[in-house]
Amino acid sequence: MNIYRKSDVKQGVPIVPMLDILTILLIFFIVHTEFKHQVNVLQLTLPQTHNLSGERGDDSLTLLEIADNGDLALGGKKISRDNLEHALTELMTSAPQSRIQVAAANGAPIGDLVEILDTITAAGIPVEQVPLRINYTGE
Repeated sequence: MNIYRKSDVKQGVPIVPMLDILTILLIFFIVHTEFKHQVNVLQLTLPQTHNLSGERGDDSLTLLEIADNGDLALGGKKISRDNLEHALTELMTSAPQSRIQVAAANGAPIGDLVEILDTITAAGIPVEQVPLRINYTGE
């Protein structure tokens, strides 16, 4: 007597039909993709500088500059570190409405900047009210 046995069929995922479907989807998305082009939505005519009228800036702002080598200038005049606190205190008593702005050069050491901010605090000026500007040249 012959007994027929069913052979074991290996079950797996048919890869070839899936690759066909993925290829068709890839072609579909490539064909139907819209590439974005730059579109100018709003045309503006900005005023030139010669068209602008303005007033002189704030005269109550005194600039404290820190050079690359650590030299200081307060209001355009060179000043030593030892006299800085005295000069700031004198400035604030003579003109209490004046404000200080610190401008540091790109190569100014950070340690000098911190020491100067400490000196400003010691002179009685809150550091939170002192704007800081670092002149970065991009080098």
